[in-house]
Amino acid sequence: MTIKNQKGAAIVEFAIVAPLLVLLLFGAIEFGILYYNKQVITNASREGARAGIIAYERDDYYKANSEIKDIVKYYCIKHLITFSGSPDLLDSDITLVPLDRTDTNPSFTFGSSFNVTVAYNYDFLLPSLFGLGDILRISATTMMKREGSL
Repeated sequence: MTIKNQKGAAIVEFAIVAPLLVLLLFGAIEFGILYYNKQVITNASREGARAGIIAYERDDYYKANSEIKDIVKYYCIKHLITFSGSPDLLDSDITLVPLDRTDTNPSFTFGSSFNVTVAYNYDFLLPSLFGLGDILRISATTMMKREGSL
């Protein structure tokens, strides 16, 4: 016996498939934003490393550690995509090695490396909507060589 009346079958099938399609759509958006934020963290560490190795000969100094951290934080505030307003990037999330970048430090000479590590807690959108609050810690490290001398 065949059923000849198929009215409403498409709606029922769509109701079964729609949650899967929405989940795939949100997953693609979520991982796209996560990948973008990872690139922002990488670029912020590059900006900080570049600011830390350049000797300002006319002013006769290197940027202070607080200035480098401010450069990294400002870059992140301008470019990170967050769902909770401004990104929470603390000074403890930014690591500078070596801390002493003066000519009095014998280990920081021409060609010496300077490392900037930036870490950020990425809060997923979809799990946080359901109160699960999953967080992923993403980080990036950039190493550059000291240029010039004072």
